[in-house]
Amino acid sequence: MARRSNKTKHKAKTTLNNIQTTIKETIFNITDNPSTSVQQLAYYIQHHPDVKVAKKQMLGIPYTFHNLETNGYNYYLETNRSKILQLDGHYQDKKIVSYRSYRDYHQLNTPIRMP
Repeated sequence: MARRSNKTKHKAKTTLNNIQTTIKETIFNITDNPSTSVQQLAYYIQHHPDVKVAKKQMLGIPYTFHNLETNGYNYYLETNRSKILQLDGHYQDKKIVSYRSYRDYHQLNTPIRMP
């Protein structure tokens, strides 16, 4: 019974997030606001020529830590192989994004407004 309830909750969260994503994309397109997603931003950070990368292995699991400062933007990205674990972004001391895989996994592709 609890298993069915968890599946229903997961499906409801996924559906609501998809609706929210669609609405945000539409609003950003109409208002011409620049936007990106956590996944796109992580790709940008990982492939930027000025990114500082540190790699560590903990309990046999490889982790990669990226720090990027460019044009007033500061980013911190933590990955485990190809999985995004954490992403923080600030622009001139204002928070742009704070993503944690354990709580925000539904919002990986949700648009984020960029200043």
